[in-house]
Amino acid sequence: MSKVRNYIWILPFIGSILTAISLFTPAVVFPGLPHVLQYMNGFYLIVGLGFPVPGFLAIPSLMIVGISCTILITVCTIILFISPLTHRGKETPGSWIALGILLIGGTIFYIAGSELGYFIYTIINYGFPLSFWQGGIPSFAVIAPFIGGGLSILGFIIGKSVGKEEVEIKPISKEETPVVKEEPQVSEEITPSVSEPIEEPHGINFCPVCGEKIPDNEAKFCPGCGYNLKSE
Repeated sequence: MSKVRNYIWILPFIGSILTAISLFTPAVVFPGLPHVLQYMNGFYLIVGLGFPVPGFLAIPSLMIVGISCTILITVCTIILFISPLTHRGKETPGSWIALGILLIGGTIFYIAGSELGYFIYTIINYGFPLSFWQGGIPSFAVIAPFIGGGLSILGFIIGKSVGKEEVEIKPISKEETPVVKEEPQVSEEITPSVSEPIEEPHGINFCPVCGEKIPDNEAKFCPGCGYNLKSE
């Protein structure tokens, strides 16, 4: 699973590339003859009648909504482009899910804001409401941020599910001798046993006349010379 982490950054990085390309493509296409290609920032091109005719929308509400969303998506795209490159093989940052939500939310705001702004503009100027998206077809500029934001959020979810990197265990080669730490041996102290002294028998041990050993302290006569031991 640790190898998967090394490639997660590719998801938000691809999302940032797609979103960056969308900034230079139309957000809405009004088909017909001629075609009108309208960009998110309010710029438009009229094509189909010779040379393209450029211009900017004269509807303030659409300009405010479009420019605000363009700035938001541009900033998020730049950050999303840099962040994956600086987090390759590292912990997945929480900014990925935040940037993904901002990209998707900014695009939804443009779609809803354009409809509401055009609705109010037509009521004020024409006396009846018209739908902006009824005649317009969403183009790549409002599709790519959904893809880029989704890839960024997906990368964050996969990165968190992988978990922490596994610790790489280096195998011991045959040439290397493992160092074995010897535990200090505690010698047991042997307490020498103290033998009780042998008590010498009290009384006469030897005959005072002949020097014969008297084995019995109760003996009255010397077994060697017959000396009367009790006479002492």
